[in-house]
Amino acid sequence: MMVKIILNGKETEVPDGKPLIEFLREITHVPGFCYTEELDPYGSCRLCLVSTPRGVTTSCTLKPMEGLSVETLTDEVVSMRKTALELILSDHYGDCIGPCQDGCPAHSDVQGYLALIAMGKYHEAVKLMKEKYILPAVLGRVCPAFCEEACRRNLVDEPLAIRQLKRFAADYDLEHGPWIPEIPPSTGKRIAVVGGGPAGLACAYYLRTMGHEVTIFEAMPELGGMMRYGIPPYRLPRDVLDKDIATVIETGIEVKTNTALGRDVTLDELMEKYDAVFLGVGAWKSRRMGIPGEELEGVMHGIEFLRMVNTGEEVKLGERVIVVGGGNTAMDVARTALRLGAKVTVVYRRSKAEMPANEREVEEAIEEGIEFLFLTNPVRILGDGKVEEVELIKMRLGEPDASGRRRPIPIEGSEFRVKADNVILAIGQYCDEEFLRSLGIEAKRGKAIVDDVTLQTNLPGVFAGGDLVLGPSTVIESIATGRRAAIMIDLYLKGKLEKAREVLLEPEKHIEEVLNDEDLYRVLFDLRPYNHWKKATEKDYEHVERRPRAKVELLDPEVRKQNFEEVEPPLTEEQVLEEAKRCMSCGCMEVFRCKLREYATLYNARQDAFEGEGNRFELDESHPFVTLDNNKCVLCGQCVRFTHEVAGEGVVDYMFRGFKTMISPPLGDTLGDAEGLFIGEMTDLCPVGAITEKLPFLKPGPWKTTPVKTVCNGCSFACEMNIEVYDGMLVRASRVEEGWNGHLCDVCRFMRPWAEDLAGPLLNGEPVSWEEARRFIAERDYALILTPELTNEEIAFFKEFAEKRGIPIGSTVEGGLSTATFEDIRKAKRVLLKADPEKYPLLKLLLKDKDVVEEDYEVAILEGPAEPLEAPTLILHEGVNAAGLIRAGIVGIPESKAYVVIGRAERELDGDVLVLPAGLWAAKEGTITNAFGMELEVKKVVEGYSPLELFS
Repeated sequence: MMVKIILNGKETEVPDGKPLIEFLREITHVPGFCYTEELDPYGSCRLCLVSTPRGVTTSCTLKPMEGLSVETLTDEVVSMRKTALELILSDHYGDCIGPCQDGCPAHSDVQGYLALIAMGKYHEAVKLMKEKYILPAVLGRVCPAFCEEACRRNLVDEPLAIRQLKRFAADYDLEHGPWIPEIPPSTGKRIAVVGGGPAGLACAYYLRTMGHEVTIFEAMPELGGMMRYGIPPYRLPRDVLDKDIATVIETGIEVKTNTALGRDVTLDELMEKYDAVFLGVGAWKSRRMGIPGEELEGVMHGIEFLRMVNTGEEVKLGERVIVVGGGNTAMDVARTALRLGAKVTVVYRRSKAEMPANEREVEEAIEEGIEFLFLTNPVRILGDGKVEEVELIKMRLGEPDASGRRRPIPIEGSEFRVKADNVILAIGQYCDEEFLRSLGIEAKRGKAIVDDVTLQTNLPGVFAGGDLVLGPSTVIESIATGRRAAIMIDLYLKGKLEKAREVLLEPEKHIEEVLNDEDLYRVLFDLRPYNHWKKATEKDYEHVERRPRAKVELLDPEVRKQNFEEVEPPLTEEQVLEEAKRCMSCGCMEVFRCKLREYATLYNARQDAFEGEGNRFELDESHPFVTLDNNKCVLCGQCVRFTHEVAGEGVVDYMFRGFKTMISPPLGDTLGDAEGLFIGEMTDLCPVGAITEKLPFLKPGPWKTTPVKTVCNGCSFACEMNIEVYDGMLVRASRVEEGWNGHLCDVCRFMRPWAEDLAGPLLNGEPVSWEEARRFIAERDYALILTPELTNEEIAFFKEFAEKRGIPIGSTVEGGLSTATFEDIRKAKRVLLKADPEKYPLLKLLLKDKDVVEEDYEVAILEGPAEPLEAPTLILHEGVNAAGLIRAGIVGIPESKAYVVIGRAERELDGDVLVLPAGLWAAKEGTITNAFGMELEVKKVVEGYSPLELFS
């Protein structure tokens, strides 16, 4: 029966008698943790609020009434839902993502790719890296590794060698056929990218992966920007740079080198011919010191000096070179000048501790014999037409300036002079403001002015990134802006740029639009997902084993300063695999399935909105397959209600009362003491990752899996399930709520029969080669024995194969078929049970609240081989498709001197027995017939061997 209500201003028919939330969730967004259709409404999380004329109430407890008016996203409702979320978050303690991912300017899934590296999956690791940045082999050498600075391992011993692990995986990928993304069909949109440095290359790559046509315009003879013309080859070998850039261009990007904006092509021309323009022309102008003598012969600027050296131009250096500056460019200049034969001194106006240069670069420069004069600054450069001396002054540090570093103050009367033949200034770069203004681009303080959210300039359709926007930056920072610009350009081309900007600034005001627009949803969860961190100290990690960081021996300083060979060798594979294991996997494994994170993102909820005392609970990791973390628990009650009211196992319950309430097995017990067949079900029910599955990998990662609906092959119930797959890797099984059974037992989850198969052929119990197996099939007379591990389609193939060749055929199955339906079992109150629920766990749920009797039963449940009784009978045979074999008339074992068995040989056979793998269940497709006679679809999740291959 239906009733009419007014829903969000429109008359709508809804089912009478059911909680309104069930209908609302079919057509619109209603958040919530505690409601399930399987159980009566609970109403504890206060998230499913809706507005009615009588006020705001929970929709899980609201029954429809004729004429009822309901609003789901009023300002009041959104505000109250947000408050409820922030109250929940105030005592939710854990990391959504690892601090390493937050520290990375591109926010790459460091934890995820480290897990893949730990398993030796290097191509897959690079593929995951490239979701957020390009040029991993370059970054594996020159990145300052912000991720390592944020690494929690700093609280234990030393940070993980993330940069070097990345380098190994990226080099492996380049050497063994690099991963190249599939490019979708062309959108017909064309974008001009001006500048072939890291920002331009990144923007071009990510636009290309969206299907847009891209042309790069580069002023220099080759692509790479500062990577090629600013970074010396002893840090970044040119062949590595070339190969890494090739993986970008080979996606189908057009390149026009020796083509300068303003000289060979105008911005107006590009705006006319292309649908959008990205400017990534870099910051190539060097800052001047403004001191006397700066115009003398022998004074150079760092970037120009490096460009000349890197392009092979002749650079005349004297014996003594002074390099002014403390950044990475200054270190590159100093170490390059040293390799050209000069005696080099670096002059820096602050102390060593304040140097912005990467600490590794400074230490390597010192090792090579470069001298440093700290707290010193040039006052003037002296010489008759060319440099002869530099007058310096001593400095002291005063109060912090805008950079947060203490301001250097000259010490009066401390001037002194040093001899010099050259002075190379490396005190910063900036973009050419006059050039930008001539293009019509607004600029200020050496940077192009762009919108902070969209990176669009004052000219519609013209975007900018890299050093042009950031000022002198690192390769990874420039790449991050290039990718962001690509996302924004794509939205601009779709007419959604301004809306995306609004969504990113105030998502809670645009929830309906976000949920109804895939592009807006994707950009919000890509660029501004909610992230939660726990405040950790050394004490939190006292229990962690101290393990030294993997290290490499750099080239000997006396050798390396004589040439431009790469200074740092790679880690060995053995070192890589061991080092990856040091990762403590700080980020939550359920980050992509967590409903709390999704809601917090949509409602712009904050972790610190309600500050105060918080709970801290110990993790319960005692169970072999499941972890319980009460720090993440939001007390929604899903697990408690399921284990008591559905499974009847009572594995966990509420412990204590009030603020200290927690979910736990009975007092004094741990999860490891619990007995049950549906403990794993709680991992699917938990909306926040408080109960998680321990995945059977050397190092699991928080991978974003794709669920593929198929059936479990653990027993003849053939419960419908999802196999969660990540890049061809079988990760976990999860339940299908709308499946015929709706539940999934622990045998399927934790024993993973869908991920197992025989390693290879067995002859009389001993492994043999595939060639020997083929010879046996070709030369011997044998009977063919099928097992329930085959699909109906495979059974039909082998039946026809055997009939055509006169081969006796049988199976490991005997007995009859069920006469009871699923509905018969559900409705019955009195049941005859002659089957073991430990072998067929779904029986535990089906028999709940039923009487198990020996007579006057309404249905019978028997374990095969058996024949049906007079009452409706469910016969449970061993094997997922036993019913399929019986229906095909293939039962029993024919007499023969030799047998070929397809699948596991459950019965002992006389004579020579060749056993062939039935094939990985997750690699099969077709149908099976379960114990109820239902024909269910088996879907292929991954590619794999098929037993048909040997007989086709």
